[in-house]
Amino acid sequence: MPLLKLDDAELHYEVFGTGPPFLFMSQTATAGGVWKPYQVPEFARDHRVIIYDQRGTGRSPARTADFSTRRLAADAAALLLHLNADGAIVCGHSNGGRVAQALTLDHPGTVKRLILASSGGTHRTRGIPINMCVALAEKGYQRYVREHSIDVGFTKAYVDANPAKVEEFIALLMAELPPLEVFLGHVVGRQEYHATPRLKEINVPTLVMVGEDEDHGSSHGTTHLEFARSLAASIPGAQLSIIPGHGHYYPLAAPETMHRIVRNFLAR
Repeated sequence: MPLLKLDDAELHYEVFGTGPPFLFMSQTATAGGVWKPYQVPEFARDHRVIIYDQRGTGRSPARTADFSTRRLAADAAALLLHLNADGAIVCGHSNGGRVAQALTLDHPGTVKRLILASSGGTHRTRGIPINMCVALAEKGYQRYVREHSIDVGFTKAYVDANPAKVEEFIALLMAELPPLEVFLGHVVGRQEYHATPRLKEINVPTLVMVGEDEDHGSSHGTTHLEFARSLAASIPGAQLSIIPGHGHYYPLAAPETMHRIVRNFLAR
């Protein structure tokens, strides 16, 4: 099992294929296995695909409560250095996109092309969102994650038409759900990151993707659709692609569409 040993954590990672390095970073407190069903086999055909478990998730134990965005970005930079993969294509989904922004800004040269898939941005409030606290107290951790993931992840029409696929993804997500304290640590870390004033400094080709149905379900006051439009307007030359008829989890619900958009971007 390949591990990168850091001072306060160990990062479990996997590498597939050969070619230009392509790093995938997952959503809040989520291990790297979510990329295996679709993105790994697609892009490992002509890239060296790298996935990993964020600190505190999956098989990456952490010996600290620091899950800040900058700490997660430093982890990613250390992993790319360890694998001699500087100048990578980097795709970050949801909070992974926020980490990808920090990686690009704080570790120059590590990112050659940036893909922000339903990325987070700057939050209006800090700390754990009140409505998340209430939902966790009322529903419990596992039920909250399950119901929130379905609500924001897929359109109602998709859930009704593809119940087995939805359950398959939820099972994948729940199988490596981290302890509640780790999840909340990642939430606090994402809430505290404030990159908006620096977005104009991003000088690598950037693709911003988002689902058309991502205009609801926010736990912190700003939807992913709003974040996407703001990021595309703030990052010089960024390309915005809105995926019609899909929610937050189009990497699993509409992989062919996502892959086509990404490959067109990489071919530019």
